[in-house]
Amino acid sequence: MSSIEIGPHIFLVIGGSFPRCNTLVVIDEDIVVVDPGCNVEDLRVLLQQNNRTLRDIDTVIVSHIHPDHITHAARLNRLSNCRIAANEITAPLFDDKEKMKNFLGFHKGHPVRVLWEKLVNSKMYGCLDDGHVDEVLLDGDKFALGNITLRMLFTPGHLPDHMCIEIIEPNIVYGSDIDLTEFGPFYGHPNSSIPDFKESIQKLQQRDFEALISGHLKSPIVEDYKTALEAYQRQFDIREDMVLAAIMSGTSSIPEITTNPIIYPSLTHPVFMQFERWMIEHHVESLIEVNLIEERKGKFVAI
Repeated sequence: MSSIEIGPHIFLVIGGSFPRCNTLVVIDEDIVVVDPGCNVEDLRVLLQQNNRTLRDIDTVIVSHIHPDHITHAARLNRLSNCRIAANEITAPLFDDKEKMKNFLGFHKGHPVRVLWEKLVNSKMYGCLDDGHVDEVLLDGDKFALGNITLRMLFTPGHLPDHMCIEIIEPNIVYGSDIDLTEFGPFYGHPNSSIPDFKESIQKLQQRDFEALISGHLKSPIVEDYKTALEAYQRQFDIREDMVLAAIMSGTSSIPEITTNPIIYPSLTHPVFMQFERWMIEHHVESLIEVNLIEERKGKFVAI
């Protein structure tokens, strides 16, 4: 199963887990592709089944700047001359990939930057290509496509520029990287935010959608998404408890905590270990804010 029909005119190309993502496709008066991180040949097949081609794509919308969600955006633009749309934070990052790298924490001189570039070029080739956003989207902006209307819903935390996309007529929301995976939330960059992520989850909890479309689940249509969001959010507390337990047992620094990884226990790739470090840093900051630990002479201790 490479694609599914969600409703009239609305399809999803299944990309699944990182380094790909599920790609939302609306085939109506215009063709709109959201987060083109799926296998591009699967996207081509879907369009052919609907008597269209990649050259017929009118608009690509990207939900945020992560490489797996923008992989084919520049390529599709070159092929179809489609416009690219993104929110006001994402747009300048898409236009300037050096700004994108800095935004994600991989500034020039960062010890893992070269390995990160190698990873994205090998797994998500094209995401670092030059490109230009043609339309800047604001929170609440609507995108009318004949029978279908999309509405932008800003949901920061995963990254500051992350947004979900509501499909108004069937009342479904594309959750992008609020993805309800078993892994749980990802906030592995310096500018990610656990409090903002929790607030965005609550924003979705307060809406009554018919379903949430995950950006990464292989069975992506989640009808009981409110229950799934509760389990998803619990991962924050589970991880934070593990960080606190490590510090209470005498582990006193970020490098010591990440010696026995909590979030990526089975992975050793330096890029993922960097993501681990940044996520642990967010938890340490949180534990300091609630007065469960403090820093003394450069070492963390439980209070």
